Amino acid sequence: MKWLLNSKGLTLFEVLTVVVILAVVSMLSISIVTSATKQQLEQSTHNREIKDLSFALKVITKDFRKSDNLITESDDTTDPPKELHTLLLGEEVVSTYRLENNQIIRNSNGKDEVIAYKISSFTISGGAIEIISEDGQTAATDITQRRGK
Repeated sequence: MKWLLNSKGLTLFEVLTVVVILAVVSMLSISIVTSATKQQLEQSTHNREIKDLSFALKVITKDFRKSDNLITESDDTTDPPKELHTLLLGEEVVSTYRLENNQIIRNSNGKDEVIAYKISSFTISGGAIEIISEDGQTAATDITQRRGK
């Protein structure tokens, strides 16, 4: 207790030094947290886009394996013309796919559903599917028929 009575207190310089050190440490901490949050958001968006591409490939592959014929034709009634990819089983339409407004749209049983967003290119030719997203990611696969005769 004797040392408390003889204490002269802190000088203004010591107080300012502590404040400056705390400010620098807190700025560094905020910078690290902000950077980590930004990186996590970018990674989350990237993963979501890959998941969307993967889902679209799975749906198209499933329909392709149900079908026995692929017809690709151009829809000239739209501007710009769209390619329609129609999968057939005999004379019955399994599904139709088209790229519209940067979305892959699947039409099955007369109902449209969007299966992928932010798509810049989409092609089905022969047994190959290629989807390219707006940010340049590519998902592609080769499909073989599993159906026996």
